[in-house]
Amino acid sequence: MPRNWTENKLRNFISAEIEESLTLEYKSAEALDRTEFKKKEITKDVSAMANSAGGVIVYGIAESSNPEKRHLPERIVPVNRLEFPREWLEQIIQAIRPRIDGIVIHSVQIGTGDSDVAYVIEIPQSNTAHQASDHRYYKRFNFQSV
Repeated sequence: MPRNWTENKLRNFISAEIEESLTLEYKSAEALDRTEFKKKEITKDVSAMANSAGGVIVYGIAESSNPEKRHLPERIVPVNRLEFPREWLEQIIQAIRPRIDGIVIHSVQIGTGDSDVAYVIEIPQSNTAHQASDHRYYKRFNFQSV
């Protein structure tokens, strides 16, 4: 996976129809919210990725609404960085126990507006089990966290 994240690289995921996998997940901007449910989902997804093979979660790309193209990226749906700053996302992720070392959150500017970004979270594979904020342990199997 690229370390220099740009809007063009994200758009290439869409045009090349790079499918979600064990190590890649797309989340629309709506996946970020200040509700307890959404915060738990964030910790669930990040801990599951670390508990499996590691990988990347992209907040700001919506999956296809076409059932035949499920798990394929459809379009960029930017996150408002003023409403959901990177530091806020980092605080949510820090609720995972034990803390996951080596997580990097990239803020990728999207050309649709000054406050429009996508967050690309690079999650290393861990050698210990991590617990989400709901006190459960999750692991990724194919396209989902269970």
